[in-house]
Amino acid sequence: MQTGYYTTTGVNNSFLGTSAGQNNSTGSGNTFIGSQAGYTNTTGSDNSFIGKEAGRFNSTGIQNTFTGTFAGFSNSAGSDNAFIGYSAGLANTTGNTNTFIGSQAGRVNTTGNSNSFVGAQAGLNNTTGVSNAFFGASAGQNNSTGDGNAFLGFSAGQYNTTGAGNTFTGGNAGPLNTTGSYNAFTGYGAGNLNTTGSNNAYVGNRAGATTTSGNGNTFMGSFSGYGNTTGGQNTYLGQNTGFIGNASGNNNVFIGYQAGVDAAGTVVNNAAAIGANAIVTQSNSIILGGTGSNVIKVGIGNTAPQNRLEITQGVANQSGLRFTNLTSSSPATLLNQTKFLTVNASGDVVLASSTNSARIGADAWQANGDNLQNTNAGGVVIGSGVSNTPAGYRLYVADGILTEKVKVAIKTTDDWSDRVFEKGYRLRSLDEVEQHIKQNGHLPGVPSADQVVKEGIDVGKMDAKLLEKVEELTLYMIELKKENQALRQEINKIAHKKAK
Repeated sequence: MQTGYYTTTGVNNSFLGTSAGQNNSTGSGNTFIGSQAGYTNTTGSDNSFIGKEAGRFNSTGIQNTFTGTFAGFSNSAGSDNAFIGYSAGLANTTGNTNTFIGSQAGRVNTTGNSNSFVGAQAGLNNTTGVSNAFFGASAGQNNSTGDGNAFLGFSAGQYNTTGAGNTFTGGNAGPLNTTGSYNAFTGYGAGNLNTTGSNNAYVGNRAGATTTSGNGNTFMGSFSGYGNTTGGQNTYLGQNTGFIGNASGNNNVFIGYQAGVDAAGTVVNNAAAIGANAIVTQSNSIILGGTGSNVIKVGIGNTAPQNRLEITQGVANQSGLRFTNLTSSSPATLLNQTKFLTVNASGDVVLASSTNSARIGADAWQANGDNLQNTNAGGVVIGSGVSNTPAGYRLYVADGILTEKVKVAIKTTDDWSDRVFEKGYRLRSLDEVEQHIKQNGHLPGVPSADQVVKEGIDVGKMDAKLLEKVEELTLYMIELKKENQALRQEINKIAHKKAK
């Protein structure tokens, strides 16, 4: 067979090889080198086909460059393609603006446009997928109709079929992805087992390597998210974050070296572990820092916290801590308790109690109408130095009480002294009183000074006793008046006799 045998008006063509450009008629500016290179080209122009049967079935395609045995073999009308390598773009028919470099790169592509496949078998099975960029041996090898993917690295996105909008960078990055879309995997083995998961971002060596169908995850750091398989909407930042367990957990945030859960079987949702070796074991929880030697201090409003949590409000005498649903009007949860929270001299919150001389807990007091009632079984001591606290009393005060009014309640009439004026009351004679005073140094029924010092006085009883003495004095005065009147009458009689 002769080269360029059917050329009629075509000009500036170079055909070299058995049957090269044999059917060219009007095509111009073509360079066909190799046996049957550009064999069926008719009107296609400005093509360069180099290699056995390179561009063999091209007819009207223009501005193509096919280099290698069977490169662009089936191209008919596709234009502006560059296929370099054995069977590169072999099945391409009408696909345009593709660049396939490497043995069998883009081999099955038919109508896909604007693809760039570089590497042996890169984009091998792409058929109609468009705007893909595969770089590396077997990169995007099984992509068929997926669009807008970028795979860089050996076997990156190797088994992707219809997944679109993915970016896999690194050896074995996302090799098993089939239909997952809009993923970004960067790092060796990143997203290694992902098949259908979408909208994931994995950065780091084997980041998210075992996730298969989880969606919306962000794993950054070597081996981050390694324990996840189907969980979604997780954010793991740091080396080995989420390394074990939590296979199906959702909506979690792990930040810091090896932050995550404690065991392979643990699954949590809506949880956060922040800090190196921070571990969370239940859902809907936030953990700051680890345990043991990994315990941290948290400061709010300061730079060097001195306790597990230190809050600096910025305004003197204010804590900066508010309990919205626990206020002074809230009822007590525990009653009859003697322990309470307070602060020490450094402002640390401590647990105190009412034992010994410590301040009594607020739960010993309760509101009773408009009054404040003490429910303590004993008494209330005010001031120091009160050593005498006899039974039967509830209030002991040192240094006195200053008040504008004092009223003593008397329970019954038996506790008062009106009985002095009752019939049958035995009134001691003044001789008896005098004898008692000489012997005891005080009135009958009245406590001695030593007794008062030792036992104190009962105001109500003492007032009753004093009233009793006043009433007895009244009776003595009445008797004296009667005696005085009798003496006057006697004197008057004597004076009257002398006057006669």
